[in-house]
Amino acid sequence: MTSRFFGQYLLEKGRITSQQLASALEYQKTFANPICVLALEKGILTGEQVNKLLDHQSKVNRTFGDVAIVMGFLSPSQVDELQQEQVGRRVFLGEALVSKGYLAAEVLDRELKEYRKEEEKISSEIAVAFGKLLHKEIVTTFTDLMILMFTRFANQSVKIEQCETGKDKLRWFRWVISQKVAGHDIEFNCLLSVPAKLILQMASTMLDEAISAPDELALDATKEFVNVANGNACVKLSQNGPTFRILPPEVHETTTKPYHCQGQEVVCVHLASPDSKLEVAFEF
Repeated sequence: MTSRFFGQYLLEKGRITSQQLASALEYQKTFANPICVLALEKGILTGEQVNKLLDHQSKVNRTFGDVAIVMGFLSPSQVDELQQEQVGRRVFLGEALVSKGYLAAEVLDRELKEYRKEEEKISSEIAVAFGKLLHKEIVTTFTDLMILMFTRFANQSVKIEQCETGKDKLRWFRWVISQKVAGHDIEFNCLLSVPAKLILQMASTMLDEAISAPDELALDATKEFVNVANGNACVKLSQNGPTFRILPPEVHETTTKPYHCQGQEVVCVHLASPDSKLEVAFEF
């Protein structure tokens, strides 16, 4: 049993079809006021400023809030306030499914209760699995910072599905980015494995433009994406203990350059976004 997003849960139970889920997600977007609209309503931005920001956003793969901060039109605190108000006005997936007639209200209520009960159980299992790890603090910190990197900068909701140990639990996707990390008495490899779609999104985030092919420049950008996340993890760990240092990341395309696992102890943290799978793994 692994953690899932609610839409995936309903799909797997046969309550909705993939077409209905896609339609409901689009319906959500029509009711969720974009940050730019909220900023206009509050008089924080002018129509001219919004148009300029939207024009720039159309050329990059970043959120409106991130673009507004980078271009100096909004402060991080203003974006946080707008995002909080946006959540307050949001139509949730369940509401969208009921409004579209794909799910009866009583069915939604029953499935939500079952989903929350299942997620609570899975969260407890994941916490127990992390608690048993020999290098719990390292695995937790690096995983949290990688998830944060995807959430805040690549605009991807990512959650932990499962945590397992052993080489046989590794899930290799098309791309693997490995980075060696060392402290005063420990050395390990941190691995990020992602499908083709996510490698392009990571590159687009770092290059601030839409990337359609994994060329040399794009792959260098994905290495920097990993370098930033892991570098922040090292800084956080070093605040309460010995200093960690990292070597430059390396990229492996598993179809042409397989990654050969060498660690004695391997920890696999299976992750998922609403439409993709990915993984953070550690070789100690």
